[in-house]
Amino acid sequence: MIYDKFTSSAIKSVETLDNTVKIVYNSNINKEYVFKCEELQQFVDKLSETLIAHEELLEGGSVGKFINQSIRSGVLVESK
Repeated sequence: MIYDKFTSSAIKSVETLDNTVKIVYNSNINKEYVFKCEELQQFVDKLSETLIAHEELLEGGSVGKFINQSIRSGVLVESK
């Protein structure tokens, strides 16, 4: 599934497939970053919550912050 119908200063799009998450940043829309995600359904659920909060202008609705936290906590691990 591709998530790209949101406004973010950092993130252009997020695509989920199997145990993989592909992220395109606004800083370089020609490059796709690929991450492994063992708990993909949990990630998608949290991403959906974040997007809903973002749309409703609620606290915690930052897609960039959510992605950054997911990388820092090891939920997303960059594939090399």
